Amino acid sequence: MSRHAVLGAGGVGLALAAALARGGEDVTLLLRPASLARYGGSVTVRQGLREGFTVAVPAAAHLTGPIDVLWVCVKHPDLPGALSTVAADVGVVVPLLNGTGHLPPLRERFGDRVVAGSIRIEATRTAVGEVRQESLFTEIELAGPPEVVAEALTAAGIGCTDGGSEADVLWRKLALLAPLALATTCAGGPLDAVREDEDLTRLMLACADEACASGRAEGARLDRGRVLRALTRAPGRTRTSLQRDVERGEAGELDAIAGPVREAGARHAIPTPATDELVHRARHDAGTPLPAGNRE
Repeated sequence: MSRHAVLGAGGVGLALAAALARGGEDVTLLLRPASLARYGGSVTVRQGLREGFTVAVPAAAHLTGPIDVLWVCVKHPDLPGALSTVAADVGVVVPLLNGTGHLPPLRERFGDRVVAGSIRIEATRTAVGEVRQESLFTEIELAGPPEVVAEALTAAGIGCTDGGSEADVLWRKLALLAPLALATTCAGGPLDAVREDEDLTRLMLACADEACASGRAEGARLDRGRVLRALTRAPGRTRTSLQRDVERGEAGELDAIAGPVREAGARHAIPTPATDELVHRARHDAGTPLPAGNRE
């Protein structure tokens, strides 16, 4: 049994912590003080038509004791503040954030203990310590998974694969997430709402092309056809956390998701007009002005 801490108790963090604890691992949830005061000491996972479960998971506001694995599941804008709660000796750090911009600050703090990762799951926090998991499975890709991590995930029933290089792991998810998140945000609903709008569908697929081109220029091995097929075949009910954030009037991870595509495009002289247009529409929906210089 290894010691784990999960930083970030949103949908992903709660579902991951519950699965690890159910698999027999020693898990601590790191919560904000306000959430900690309302936390009942266990996580309840509801899984649609499947039987849910409740498992005891201790929680704390700060981490001071040594741990084997730190799972970073906060959203990118919350990363600096969240890291201030970690003062422990950490063996391996596995960030599951969207985008690519989180790696530099984590590397500055933890060095080569950071293992780039991505997670595929649909999970929404419904209350403190409660999560609704809509996906039938959870899969994590890591850039060379350490044995302690792979064993814990296997015991938890979570798929764990070696995704290749850091660029492969991060851009493989981003090439699909960027067009999907931006388009559903602009549609104000699930993927079905995008498919009902020919212009949005065109922009989504063009954004996928731009994301693949930008990712390949950054050294990632990406299969454009596979990304487009995934967008075409994804269930119509598919929603994204970015769409939910903007629905609440928050910009969320808009910059973290779209920024790498646009920035890599600028570095490598790859035009990203579809991504730019989707970002402009999403910012308008969120009530967030577009930074000067990004759009005429």
